[in-house]
Amino acid sequence: MTDDARPRVLSITSVTAVSTIDGGDTLAAEVSGPDGGTVFLLIPLGAAGALITQLTDAAERGAQERRLHSQGRRPDTDA
Repeated sequence: MTDDARPRVLSITSVTAVSTIDGGDTLAAEVSGPDGGTVFLLIPLGAAGALITQLTDAAERGAQERRLHSQGRRPDTDA
């Protein structure tokens, strides 16, 4: 990591594999980018649970927004 305040964006097209390293303390996720390159994300097991929860919640919200959009309705933004 650097001291650069600009956010970094990593676009992925697929998850190739996930395995454990460090005696099971870290997940190593191998992902592919749109350019065909491979990147490994090293995720401490403690952070993996929070990531899974947030990804699941966001995916559920996205699915609900898609359903509403397909029905010609807008999501409730007052919540």
